[in-house]
Parts: sequence; structure tokens; C-alpha cells
Amino acid sequence: MKYWDFRESGKPQYDYYAYTDGSYLVPKNFGAAACIVLDRDAERVLYQWSEASRYSTSHRQELAAIIHALLHVPERSSVLVRSDCESGIALLTGQVRSKKDGDLVELYRQVKKDRELSVTLEWVRSHSGDRWNDYVDYLCIEALDLFEANGTRVREGVDSEALFAYICKQ
Repeated sequence: MKYWDFRESGKPQYDYYAYTDGSYLVPKNFGAAACIVLDRDAERVLYQWSEASRYSTSHRQELAAIIHALLHVPERSSVLVRSDCESGIALLTGQVRSKKDGDLVELYRQVKKDRELSVTLEWVRSHSGDRWNDYVDYLCIEALDLFEANGTRVREGVDSEALFAYICKQ
């Protein structure tokens, strides 16, 4: 298992780190978004969230996860958001445009401005063994499973049960 370490990679230290993910099941017509916020050492989960919903897209789920993460770091802080959605990062950084996702791009910009956040978006390869990226992927899958089984939509807070279940699978 590969662990990302900002100290070894020469990356600057941020106040917080966030990992985000989104997924969508086409035949079932529902998807999920998940995020975690980590401490400045990128070791301890301070907050986590996952939610399943109908009638969306994988792309919108990815963007929603990024926005949700920004809502759960303190105002006037710096945060490195790591996502496996290259197109979402390109959209939020203005490298590409999309009319259908323009509402989420505007919401991202507004949250960033209103909360006075210094945000760096960074792409991480999905399913590459990155500990926290794999964990938010797991949270999305869990949210989809819960939604399909009994309609449960949101898991929020620091869920040690979910983290323990994920670690035990490794």
C-alpha cells in the first residue's frame, strides 16, 4: 500500500487536507459523493461525509464532494484538496468550461471567497493505493450500498466504524 507523504514529496504544508470522490451507477440512476478532512499532518480524520442521491452524474457528485469539503474546514485556512477527477479539477480551475455544471462552479467560487480559503486542487490517480483516496472511494461505495439497501442517504461526522471497517479490509 502506498501512502502519500507531503514531507517526502516536498509539498508545502497546508492547514488542512481533504480527499474527495464521487461515483454513479448508471443502471440504478443514483450516485454518491464523499469527502474527508484531515489534520495538518494528513494523518487524522477530522470530518467525513458521504451521501447518495438520485438523478445526478458522476461529475456532479465529484464537484459536490469538493464543495462539501470546503464547507468543513475553518474559515481563512489553507487546504489541499486531492481528487481523482481530472475534469472536475480542470473545470474548477477554469481550464475548461461547462454550461451544465456552471452552477456548481459558481458555488465553489462563492464558498472559497466567502470563507476566505486558500485552496489548492491536486489530482491523484484513482485506485493507485493512495490510502485516503481509496478510503473516500470506499465511502462512496458504502453510501451506494446503504442507499440501495434501505434508502439511507447521509453519513456524517467522524465515523470510526466506517474507518475501522475499511482498515480491516486492507
